[in-house]
Amino acid sequence: MRDLQKRYQKGRIPFTACRQDPRFSYCLYVPECHQNYPEQTAPLLVVVHGSARTAESFRDAFVEFAERERCVVLAPLFPIGAVAAESSDGYKLQPPRGYAYDHLLLAMVDEVAQAFHTERDFLLYGFSGGAQFAHRFYYLHPQRIKGLSAHAPGQVCLPPQSEEALHAMRQVPVQLVIGSEDRGTERSGLEMGLGRAQLLQMLADALGALGVNVCRQEVEGAGHDGFALLPAGQAFLAEQLRNGRC
Repeated sequence: MRDLQKRYQKGRIPFTACRQDPRFSYCLYVPECHQNYPEQTAPLLVVVHGSARTAESFRDAFVEFAERERCVVLAPLFPIGAVAAESSDGYKLQPPRGYAYDHLLLAMVDEVAQAFHTERDFLLYGFSGGAQFAHRFYYLHPQRIKGLSAHAPGQVCLPPQSEEALHAMRQVPVQLVIGSEDRGTERSGLEMGLGRAQLLQMLADALGALGVNVCRQEVEGAGHDGFALLPAGQAFLAEQLRNGRC
């Protein structure tokens, strides 16, 4: 009964503790149309914050998108200090991995699917640190992702070479976005000290060489600003949702 009542909630759903591990939480946006047709399975978009942990702000930036495209938005919060003796970068799935943040997100998705009648396979978006999480999650669980939009990661990992993983990865459209004025240089996951634009091009080239359907987009005049890059990402994500309905 409790989960059935949740299906009739709409709009901005406040942060809710994850049942699998209450140290972590997520907030949601449930569009009006989903209240009108609660038994229809809604598409799900997962929005992953950067190092600043502005999960709620990114959720809010997708409100109009969610209403227009009739999808539920899930924004997880991975707080600093939730896992003892772990750095603030722990959620980014950098090797060697510690806490299984990928499985934590899958647990959140399953909770939301049960409570709000959403699909269990989903679109995935991430900015900066969230883009690090997103592209590495894609390597680990490509069969769960319908489309990936990764914006301005400061570190990247090149894709796996196993044919089994690549077969699933090739089914997922991938968008990589960077601002033309994003000139930041960080220590990369490849220990090469390249700038974000160079890293993103390296990642795009590696994915393309393996047969992945990948596009790299540059937003003119934008720096390292997730909200300035969002229109490009939302256009891509909307296309994936509409393709999925055909």
